[in-house]
Amino acid sequence: MTESVREFQIEVRSSPQTNDHEVRLLADGEDLIQHFCSDMMGLDPCDLLVEPCPLLVETDNHTAMIGRCYCGVVGCGSVEVKIHRDHDQVVWQSLHSDAKVQFRASQYQAEIERALRDFSWETPERMAARLIANAVDTKALEHNGFLFDWASGRCKEGFMTVSLTLNPGPYQILVKLPWDGKAVDDIVARFKLQLAEAPESWQGVECFPLAQNLGLPPIRGLGWRL
Repeated sequence: MTESVREFQIEVRSSPQTNDHEVRLLADGEDLIQHFCSDMMGLDPCDLLVEPCPLLVETDNHTAMIGRCYCGVVGCGSVEVKIHRDHDQVVWQSLHSDAKVQFRASQYQAEIERALRDFSWETPERMAARLIANAVDTKALEHNGFLFDWASGRCKEGFMTVSLTLNPGPYQILVKLPWDGKAVDDIVARFKLQLAEAPESWQGVECFPLAQNLGLPPIRGLGWRL
């Protein structure tokens, strides 16, 4: 049975058990992840609050993942719903049951746009990771065969880490710089500067082959640990 039109809400909460954050999706305050599938948690903001946001819908039906297994690994278990627009409403339909939720389209879209602009939940580490991703010259990296993957301060205490993929290969390249966990502008500027230089000059680099029988990477320097 179709439910009455409800108010859509997005909240970002810390998740100590998985050392990250999760996006909780609510309808009139009810947890929608639990509504569609119990014992699941929300996705990390980097997997959901991105542009184009998978929650947005125009006219075509599409399926969106809204939750993950409590272990924190996407793909171990997931919650997915079919989202479609029905005139002035947005409808979420479970893929595995009759569960359905309806929202007023204008309020639904406004809430997504608000959440995409809201960074008040960020820790210094999450803020630094986002700003580094926005600051580095990805075109220059691509010119040298690198693709930017992510930045994180959770890999090693006292360091900020940037992960790149190097081709041909592929290889995972981890670039680590010491960081006190507080000076956000400083670590962003340092990564922007280092990654703009010739890769052979980078310091604090670890290289991992992502396929069997790979030899040395096509680019490497004295500051690289292979």
